[in-house]
Amino acid sequence: MKKNAFRIIAVILTIALGVSVLAGCRDNSSSNFVPPEYVFVPEIINLPAELQDVRNLTYFDDTLYFWSNVMLDRDTWQYEVRLYTMNTDGSNITQLTNYTTPKPPEPDAEGSFHIMALNVDNEGHIWLAEMGSFFRFDLPDDFDGEEWEKWEYAEHLGEIMGIRKLDGTGAEILTLDISALSAGVEWFYISAFNIDGQGNLYLGTNDGDIYVLNGEGQQQFKVNVDNWVDNLIRMPDGSVAFNGWMEGVDGYSMALRKIDVAARDWGETIELPSNAWNIYQGGGDYSVIFREGSNLFGLDTESGESVKILNWLESNIVGDNLDNVIMLEDGRIICTNSTWNRVTEEMNFELNILSRVRYADLPERTVITLSTIWLDHLIRNQIVNFNRTNPTYRIHVNDYSEFNNEDDWGAGLTRLSTDIIAGNIPDILDVSNLPFKQYVARDLLIDLYPLLDADTDIGREDLMEAVFRAAEMEGQLFRIFPSFYITSLVGHPDVVGPGMGWNWEEFTAVMNANPQADMPLGPWVTRENFLSSAIYVNIDEYVNWATGEVNFDTPSFIQLLEFSNRFPEDIDRGDGGFYMEESDMIASGRQIMASAYIGDFRTIQQYHYMFGGAIAYKGFPTESGNGNSLGIGSSLAITARSSQKDGAWEFMRGILSSDWQDENISWNFPTNKKSFDNQVQRALDDDSSHGISWGPGMEMELGRVTQADIDLIKSLIDSTFGIVSYDEALMNIINENTSDFFNGRSSAQDAARIIQSRVSIYVSEQS
Repeated sequence: MKKNAFRIIAVILTIALGVSVLAGCRDNSSSNFVPPEYVFVPEIINLPAELQDVRNLTYFDDTLYFWSNVMLDRDTWQYEVRLYTMNTDGSNITQLTNYTTPKPPEPDAEGSFHIMALNVDNEGHIWLAEMGSFFRFDLPDDFDGEEWEKWEYAEHLGEIMGIRKLDGTGAEILTLDISALSAGVEWFYISAFNIDGQGNLYLGTNDGDIYVLNGEGQQQFKVNVDNWVDNLIRMPDGSVAFNGWMEGVDGYSMALRKIDVAARDWGETIELPSNAWNIYQGGGDYSVIFREGSNLFGLDTESGESVKILNWLESNIVGDNLDNVIMLEDGRIICTNSTWNRVTEEMNFELNILSRVRYADLPERTVITLSTIWLDHLIRNQIVNFNRTNPTYRIHVNDYSEFNNEDDWGAGLTRLSTDIIAGNIPDILDVSNLPFKQYVARDLLIDLYPLLDADTDIGREDLMEAVFRAAEMEGQLFRIFPSFYITSLVGHPDVVGPGMGWNWEEFTAVMNANPQADMPLGPWVTRENFLSSAIYVNIDEYVNWATGEVNFDTPSFIQLLEFSNRFPEDIDRGDGGFYMEESDMIASGRQIMASAYIGDFRTIQQYHYMFGGAIAYKGFPTESGNGNSLGIGSSLAITARSSQKDGAWEFMRGILSSDWQDENISWNFPTNKKSFDNQVQRALDDDSSHGISWGPGMEMELGRVTQADIDLIKSLIDSTFGIVSYDEALMNIINENTSDFFNGRSSAQDAARIIQSRVSIYVSEQS
């Protein structure tokens, strides 16, 4: 194999259009974007397809070391562990062919070794912590069963662990016998491994021991933490520190504590910020670096100050599957990333090399701001793809979830609301977790139909009409979304009645006819759960944000409170168990309905099975009598204050295309009609079986999807009347004022009157 044979570099610093991955901003007077002084620009290198993963990426002397599982045979899923090196620019990926895994304990033993940790000492020697698990199979002479059936005759030969020292080619120099460390320990596992500047070895174990050995494997001493050893980090002074949960004066907390070889005990304890969870060895100006959310921080342990180094999304990297984060001495940052390709059904690995550049030196593009309090990974993917390829616009994300903290998990929403009131309004709002209808009533969002109708590549006829019709408000469309699911209440038609939909009177009749149903929707649905779900579905009947009208003191809401009180106060786990047998509950009549979430074409088989074959999709009771509704995931809207509506639409329209949805929507139904039809065809062509279990007595094999299943799903979609809507502040008001009723201290009428008063004030304040 030639040294450069693996080099498949896709440098995205400049693409065919001549667009930089990052870019400076043109004037956008409505934007709340403040350009930074510096940004990190990535070079993205696609790694060879044979690498199934990249493990323990380690840096030493301008060389990167790692190991990977390489698939030898896809039919039998046989892998081989291999060691590699490459240059820090991603070139010269080379397999260390002299590396071989240790021999099994017996010639006929079956099993495998894997590498638990990889380190490189100051002399360039590679150190590995390896573990193997092996079995002997005493098969009868006439055995002709399946491969999995031979495990009935397996004898476990135990776990084998060792430390080896290799040269730069992967050839073994030294093997250390560490069996003495596991003497008397029922289950011994090396969970962390590192080397200090003097060549001492540090082994962290699953029982909290940290052993310090010299380079010949002789134990020097050990320290202990009352927990699993999560991480051992080499510090700039050459010492090694424990990072993980550790008991202190105020209880358990995350700690970074050095190990003092001279004192043969614990050394200095370094205080960590509360958000320092994923810690890595530092470099450049920082003793350690750590990830928190979408950001990478550096910690100067001398001053105790932490500095935000970069935001992954701003550097055009999707941070969901980042690993192996390394900061080089020159300030560059290296990491690996992985993405799943639904088309090829393969995992793609890439090496990211990020260099710091002045923002003002980048080519200009118009910045479009997008504000969110939680960004779905699919939208993050779209942002990265858009920013890498679009020559005119660039999306900048304001993620308000960064303001959330342990004392106030709603601080981000509060800050966003404050900014909106102050006129600090973005171009695009991710309204997935926001009080969307409030914003529509305050004329903060625009109708998207004119932009959709003017689009030359995609129109209303390309989308699922019934779905977007359910999302309309007064005939206008204020948000778009790439996927949806159906929510309903289901039951046997002999019990709940045939057909779809019912009103409160019909629902009451069913409940009264089944007094034995003490858990009518099963053991997992409490009275608060039921009340919340019913309000999510019926919110438009109780609050009209356009007029400010509130209707919580009505007979229908009082009925809802009384119905909710018939449900259990808490989840019933049965006689000390975690599950109750739902099949027995349905058979006895204690459960007569189930709350259904339908996001694929097979799920309906589960509900048919639960209720003995026949099923009625009633939905939650509503005054209109139609309670089947839709749930949606990520949804985006354009603000009325945006001066870049065309650019905002250019970004948003991407999530409505069939190509994007075919590649990205694997859960729930796509909203593009062509993509939906493609999903239908894949479901009909899939002849594999799918086993599911949701508790004792409720296991089944889901069969092939039939055209009847497809037709039922389509009829359910056509029957839906609206989108499930959630307003956290509103629900807090309702829940705070139902406790007295649920606890018997007030009537439903009194609770409804108080809720009416408080919600009226809330709506008035927000309108």
